[in-house]
Amino acid sequence: MASVLDTSYGAENNTNWSVASMTFQTAVANKYLAFGSGTVLYNKPVLHSYLNTSLNNGVYFDLWSSTPLTSGWEKNYGTEVDLGLGWNGALSKLGVTGTLSDIEMSIGTSYFDEPKLATIGAGDSLYSHFTITKKFKLLSVSAGYENYMTMPGTGIQGGNLYSIGFSKSRSIFNDRLNATTSLTAVYDDGGYGMDNGFLLRGFTEIDWNITKRLTLVLPQLFYYVPLTVNDSRELDVMVYGGLRYKFL
Repeated sequence: MASVLDTSYGAENNTNWSVASMTFQTAVANKYLAFGSGTVLYNKPVLHSYLNTSLNNGVYFDLWSSTPLTSGWEKNYGTEVDLGLGWNGALSKLGVTGTLSDIEMSIGTSYFDEPKLATIGAGDSLYSHFTITKKFKLLSVSAGYENYMTMPGTGIQGGNLYSIGFSKSRSIFNDRLNATTSLTAVYDDGGYGMDNGFLLRGFTEIDWNITKRLTLVLPQLFYYVPLTVNDSRELDVMVYGGLRYKFL
């Protein structure tokens, strides 16, 4: 999950295992929608927090959590802790040269411990993702694959998401304000008992840089538009407001 929230990792050195950045974010959301598919996991306010540590060679580690703010601790999917590991950076870090060297790749996996914490097994999921991104002058183009694998005994199968999207970022007021927006077309093959079909998902974030390290994230929006799926999903949006702090 955390990988969805922060993708600024590392420098151009694939052998440097020193820490490049360490970032913590905590934000309140009006509800919890599955970041990939838009499925409603918890329809009440939640607190989402994460700690990301990125190394100069592109390797990163994530700790992400979801906590219901009203009630239902460990009784629903508003309760979740994810442990993630991955790699993110330009292909030049891997020794690729020429026209492909500036293509960015993100690959990783996370273990979703939910909703009963510290009970590894049934009910949990293993999430893996792979994305490549090419930056152009006007916007960036990405293609991605996401896989959700449920643990034995869960009683329901995971699934796969295939996507292609476009994004744009811009800074104004001497980098005091940063805005990012994206729109992605997704094919869901019908995991977790949902219908297979197409949907759109979008992301918009405005960052207000209070200091060099402290940022107000307001708003941060994740929205979903079902196109051909015929299940419980409908036009929906997850709205965030919170703070991000960069230790390094």
